Amino acid sequence: MLLFSTYSFSLQVRSIYDVMLHNNEIRYYKCYEPIFFEYQPFPLAHHSYFHPHKGCFDQSGIFIIPKGKAYGEWGMVHDHNNCFIKEFHVTTNSLYKYVSIIHNTKFPSNKIKKFTGKVAVITSPGFQFYGHWIGDILAKFALLEMKNIQYDWLYVPQTTSFMKETLSLLDVDPAKIINPYDDVYIQADELIVPSSPAKFIPLQANYAQEHFKVLYFPKWHITWLQQTFLPLLRKHNHVDNFCEKVFISRQDASNRKILNEDEIFHYFEQKGFIHYNLSEMSFMQQINLFHQAKYIVSPHGSGLTNIIFCNPKTCVLEIFQNQFDATFWYLSEMLHLEHHCIRTQNAHYLEDAKSNTIVSLAAIEQYINENLPNL
Repeated sequence: MLLFSTYSFSLQVRSIYDVMLHNNEIRYYKCYEPIFFEYQPFPLAHHSYFHPHKGCFDQSGIFIIPKGKAYGEWGMVHDHNNCFIKEFHVTTNSLYKYVSIIHNTKFPSNKIKKFTGKVAVITSPGFQFYGHWIGDILAKFALLEMKNIQYDWLYVPQTTSFMKETLSLLDVDPAKIINPYDDVYIQADELIVPSSPAKFIPLQANYAQEHFKVLYFPKWHITWLQQTFLPLLRKHNHVDNFCEKVFISRQDASNRKILNEDEIFHYFEQKGFIHYNLSEMSFMQQINLFHQAKYIVSPHGSGLTNIIFCNPKTCVLEIFQNQFDATFWYLSEMLHLEHHCIRTQNAHYLEDAKSNTIVSLAAIEQYINENLPNL
């Protein structure tokens, strides 16, 4: 516990269950019991403890915190006694990282903006990344919908086009949105806080969880995403004429570009593939692109989260550079996709994980010839 300046205060970090023992006004609505999972081991795993293929997710639900407070774009939640609630900010990452941030954050008590009514906090670390938005933020909407929890205000970011589009598709009233920027500090009559959808139990602060490289998706969330957005393709009459053989580009990405992407694409272009840049497409166009695809070739990246909308048996060829992330391998297993992980170079964990690289065309050709000769 740290003491801050005149306009800040001390903050204790506690478990929600410990806080509830001392505050019987907090209510909890359970949505899902703990979920055990087990996948086939990731074939490119160098250190399996960085992407566990089996474990258990904690129960999921919604907490109602009277006079609760939220601060900043991550929605750092604490009760009226200034107890920071750790579970709302940790999925599979180490608690230590976020506790350190909390202890170095000044919460200006003279800047609290009070809201009458109920405020739902729908933000968390990593929200700015497409995969985390789909896998974590939208899961919180699914929990609200499951329990039919109503709110007066929504504390949710909308800083990118895909955020704004998904909020619009979910019929979120823009007039109810509170934008959670770094200096936004609120207190509500009631704070509504859905839990993280894939938080490991037991929650540990150790090196392995500090460096987990996997974004896990519970089956219930995948089902909700499919049932929520796929029907909108028909409702909105999306008739995009996309190719069934899809090559995803990273040329405009900020990091981990394939420096010889043109050379790699030319090889696949001769096999009938068409080049697509996801950053130029709407969220619904991306859903449609992946839903109608039969073959998808893509570098590792958040855009592959869209395989959630693929049909079973779709063939996914994931090109790895300096990566060790098993997210899409596990996701494909749940979705019954044919997933291929193509290692194009040797990698060293956490070394140059975001660097631009030249991908070995020879390695790709060899893999295709040995495993997909009829592609």
